[in-house]
Amino acid sequence: MKTRWVSLVFLLLACFSRAEAPARLSLEPAPGMIRADIYQVETVRNPKAVLVLCPGCNGNGEGLAGDPIWQDFAKKRNLGLVGLSFASELKDLHNGRGYYYAHNGSGKILIDGINKLFSRDLPILIYGFSGGAHFTARFVEWKPERVIAWCAYSAGWWDEPKISDIMPPGIVACGESDERLGASLIYFKQGRALRKPWLWIGIPNNGHSPEKRVESFTRDYFEAILQNRKRLDPTRTGLWVDIDKRSAAEMNIIRQYPSITGWLPDAGLLDIWRSLNGL
Repeated sequence: MKTRWVSLVFLLLACFSRAEAPARLSLEPAPGMIRADIYQVETVRNPKAVLVLCPGCNGNGEGLAGDPIWQDFAKKRNLGLVGLSFASELKDLHNGRGYYYAHNGSGKILIDGINKLFSRDLPILIYGFSGGAHFTARFVEWKPERVIAWCAYSAGWWDEPKISDIMPPGIVACGESDERLGASLIYFKQGRALRKPWLWIGIPNNGHSPEKRVESFTRDYFEAILQNRKRLDPTRTGLWVDIDKRSAAEMNIIRQYPSITGWLPDAGLLDIWRSLNGL
């Protein structure tokens, strides 16, 4: 209940806030890219981390970075704020050479851009929809040590997750009316089979369009992780849930069938998570 009131307060404050216009930083595109811009809003002077927002295929991140709700969240949580504006030829997005594939150069461009904007190596919170989810998931796999938490919402295809010593918590989301549902759910289950502390969100009656409630939940999820980061341990803190029953998971299910369970950083998020999943 407390988390729900916090989300409402953020929304009301944002409605009366004046959004800052993002400034563009143009960088040299990597091979397979035709644009490498980052839009930044100076939310706070000395951020403890940076929030990266990634739009759909070849999209312009200026709109996301200019969103007063995201800006207000970043200001109150002492975060820098940037929106990606990367682009590639469509053929390169499908053949593994485009910006979706962070290890090919686009990930380094993001890191270099953050270092240039903030003059240091800040940890990253990252949210991406569609094409942005492609980049987000692969960036997290490529540089997990730079990521605090993430959300990848509705990618069309995914690389198989790999075993890693560093496993930042994250959300895999998809609309249940989206043709990308099967691929997204398989990716989530592959990650959970490797014991990665991930959470699944399947949104009823949602096709391939961003659902604002997922963005709101992502902010709550990021906030819970930021507030408890020093003592965060998925084996001891938070709440494990059964993604089929939409309820708290029993310990034997978590141990024997990890792919049908997910992790919440705070038990107070359970009711919001259940409502997103149609309950």
